[in-house]
Amino acid sequence: MFTRLLTSTMLGIALFTSSAHAEDKTNNTAIDKLQGRWEIVSSVNQGRELSQAEVDGTYVTITTNTITTYDRDEQQRYQAVFRIDESKNPMHITMTTAQKKAPTSGLEASKPPASAVAAGILQFDGNNKWQLCYALPRADRPEKFESPKGSKIMLFSLEKKQGDPVPDVLKTDSTDLK
Repeated sequence: MFTRLLTSTMLGIALFTSSAHAEDKTNNTAIDKLQGRWEIVSSVNQGRELSQAEVDGTYVTITTNTITTYDRDEQQRYQAVFRIDESKNPMHITMTTAQKKAPTSGLEASKPPASAVAAGILQFDGNNKWQLCYALPRADRPEKFESPKGSKIMLFSLEKKQGDPVPDVLKTDSTDLK
């Protein structure tokens, strides 16, 4: 009887500890914070501020390390895989355009062409807002969150709205802890 009680207690502690550690890991990294759907609330394209009519209805989804941009008609406009360097201030993001076709045999798969890589910076404003500033491919990574006229820099302000969906990859099933 004592052994069963001890075993049950230890199992309970193990499950609680696993659950607590899983919760502690939530939103620990920039990639964790970015997961979900983000509305683009403002944008500056190479020095030209886009009107509210131009950004209304546009959004970004981020699942794991993939960012996808959609227009107001929910048509995909851009997709890239990315990596973040949180040791930099501001954080660096490097996005590589996702290829629609498999690379030809003449291309080295591990090294994408320079025309497919965009270097940028990002910063969070709490849990529900962030800014992304990046240079178009073949331009230098921006150092400030600005998009001067004549530059090849894009600046976006994004916000997670109440009730925006969370990608399935983040939903955990309590049976995973058993």
